Amino acid sequence: MRKLAIYGAGGLGRLVLDIVRRGQQFEPVGFLDSDPARIGDVVEGVPVLGGFEVSARLHEQGVTDAVVAIGDNHTRTVIATFMRDTGFRWASIIDPTAVIAANALISPHCIVGPKAIVCVHARVGPLSVISSGAIVEHDCVLDEGVFLHPAVRLAGGVQVGDRAILDVGASVIPGRCISADSYVGAGAVVIRDVAEGARVAGVPARAVPTTPQGLPRAERLNQFLP
Repeated sequence: MRKLAIYGAGGLGRLVLDIVRRGQQFEPVGFLDSDPARIGDVVEGVPVLGGFEVSARLHEQGVTDAVVAIGDNHTRTVIATFMRDTGFRWASIIDPTAVIAANALISPHCIVGPKAIVCVHARVGPLSVISSGAIVEHDCVLDEGVFLHPAVRLAGGVQVGDRAILDVGASVIPGRCISADSYVGAGAVVIRDVAEGARVAGVPARAVPTTPQGLPRAERLNQFLP
């Protein structure tokens, strides 16, 4: 059984730990977390060992695989890339109750939650998260770092760009494009393509105002990477 480090000791990290334990494919050896106050915590029986500073030591001790369980798409991508460059193999964590078509493609470092469905000829890019009960219908394409929250419904042939977020219960009709870095609000129904970086909400989904937030978390995090 391969040894696994989970980066992120929050809610998504606990979900990943539960999936790992029920799937029995990996042995979880510890959490990593960027918050130094978490060091020494024990989460569901698994210790928080530290942050970036312990990753090389873990790899030397035979921990072969890592998964980054952080909800922010930019941050997840930055940390996962660092872990891979440190020598870890990207692990995909798929719940035993998820339904994955035989000819669907799940890329490395994907998290697929309980009772999610990925249908025929769908393609899920690396670093993506498909949460509990989400449906990715036939011929959908999810690019890198996508996050589908619980109960999202993608009809056939939907394309979702890099780092896009679809919040809880959002639905997309067939053949639409959700462009990179966009956000679809909870419960929205998308009937038109969504432009890059746009935020939409409502039924049907329409553009909503955006508020500048400064640097993305991943850019701030780059300052602290080894």
